[in-house]
Amino acid sequence: MGAVTMGLAEAKNNFSRVTAEVNRTGRPVTVLKNNRPWVVIQPAGATGTLEDVAVDFMSEYGDVFEELAK
Repeated sequence: MGAVTMGLAEAKNNFSRVTAEVNRTGRPVTVLKNNRPWVVIQPAGATGTLEDVAVDFMSEYGDVFEELAK
């Protein structure tokens, strides 16, 4: 199960839907600003750490960073 990310504008325009989905599934959503992680929306009882978010993000997009580093 990969990390869920979305742009700031999409999160803003669909905030109610996004928060309902996070609450339903328990999966946090990382909101990107200028293609960089900015905030995480997660259920109130979630115990995820910033490190967890970073690991999820890198797992999802690590190949992109490797390609850009070439």
